[in-house]
Amino acid sequence: MKNRYLMFFVMYFCAATLALSQFKIVPILGPITVHLGIAYEQVSWLMSVFTVAGIVLAIPAGGLIAKYGPKKIWTIVMVIMICGNVIGALGIDSYVVLLASRVLEGCAFAFVAIAGVVFVNIWFPNKNTGLFVGIFMTFISIGSIVALNCMIPLTTAYGLASAWWVTAIVSAVMTAVFLFVVGEAPVSDAGSGEISKPSLVPILKNKRVMMICFLALTLGFVLYFFLNNYPSLFMTVYDVDAAGATFYSSLNNLFSIPFCILGGFIVDRLGPKGTPILLAVSAVCVIVACAFMTRLTPSLFIVHTLVIAAFPGLMYTACNYLVPRDVDNPMQISYGIALMTLFYSIGIFIGCPIVLYAIAGTGLWETGGYVLAAVMTIGLVFILAYIAISKKSKN
Repeated sequence: MKNRYLMFFVMYFCAATLALSQFKIVPILGPITVHLGIAYEQVSWLMSVFTVAGIVLAIPAGGLIAKYGPKKIWTIVMVIMICGNVIGALGIDSYVVLLASRVLEGCAFAFVAIAGVVFVNIWFPNKNTGLFVGIFMTFISIGSIVALNCMIPLTTAYGLASAWWVTAIVSAVMTAVFLFVVGEAPVSDAGSGEISKPSLVPILKNKRVMMICFLALTLGFVLYFFLNNYPSLFMTVYDVDAAGATFYSSLNNLFSIPFCILGGFIVDRLGPKGTPILLAVSAVCVIVACAFMTRLTPSLFIVHTLVIAAFPGLMYTACNYLVPRDVDNPMQISYGIALMTLFYSIGIFIGCPIVLYAIAGTGLWETGGYVLAAVMTIGLVFILAYIAISKKSKN
C-alpha cells in the first residue's frame, strides 16, 4: 500500500474542494439575487438542492461504492462536479442553468461524504480510525471558511462567474493529484463464501445501526438550524448588527474543526463501549443549549456557538466511528454510512422549515428553542436505546 497518510491528506483536500464548491455561493447570494433579478427564496434553492441530492443519492452511492470501490466512484463524481462548475460559470446569467449545475455538484457531495469514511476504515482499520474520521469530518468547515473569506473579494474583482471557474480549476488539479497518489481499495466479491454479498437489507435489520441513523436525523435537524439561522437569531432576538451576527455565526465553523479532531482522538481511546456515553453527555449539553438559546447574555454568545460547534461535532464523529464497527460485513460499511447520511440529510432538510414554522406560528423564538430541545431529547432516547441493545447483544 502506498503511504496511507499521504493518500489520506490528498483525499481530504480533494474533499475540501467539494465543500468549497458547495459553500462558494453563500457569501454571494445577495449579488446573485440582484444579478439574476429573482427573489431571495428562489436563490436559496441553489443551496437546498445539495441536501436534496444527498437524500436521493445516499443509498445508491453506498451500493456503487461497495460494488466498484471508492476510488473509481470518487473520480467519476469529481469529474461531474467539475462539469457542474463549468456549466455554472458559462450559465451565470440563467437561474435554470445555475440550478442544474448545482444539482450536478450536489451529486458529487453525496458520494464523497460516504467514500471518505470508507477510505479511512480501509487505511486505518485498527488504530486511530476515530482520529482520522474526525479529521476528515472537518473538510466541510475548511471549505466553508475558504469560501466565506475568498468569494466576495474574488467576485468583486473578476465577476460572479469567477467563483465557478476558480472552483473548477482547483477541483481539476486536486482530482489529478488524487488519481496519481491514491491507490484503489478492494471491492466486494460477489462470489460464494462465508461473507455475504453487500446489501442494504442486513443494515436495515441491524438495530444498533438504525439507532445511530435515527440519532443522526435528530442531529442534522438541530445542527443545521443553527448553521442556517444563527445570524437571524442574533439580529432578531439580541439586536446584534449584521456584522456582529455574521462574526458570531462564523465562529461555529472555526470551533468545529478542533472539536471534530478531538472527538476522533477521544473515541479512539473510549472505544465502542465508551463512545455511546460520550454521545449521551454531548446530547444533554446540546439540549441545554437549545432550551436556553433565547436567554443568553452578550458574554455567553461565544460560549453558545462553542457548545453548538463542539458537541454536535463530537457526536457526528462518534456516529461515523460506531457504524463501521456495528456492521457485520466490512464490505457493507458504505451501506451503513450511506443510510446514516440519508437520515442526517433528511434531518437537515426538514429541520429549518419545521422550527421556523413553529416560531412564526407563536411569534416567539423561544418556541423554536423548545422544539430543538425536544428533538435532541428524542436523539438522547435513541442513544440510550443503542446502549441497551449493545448490552443485550453481549449477554
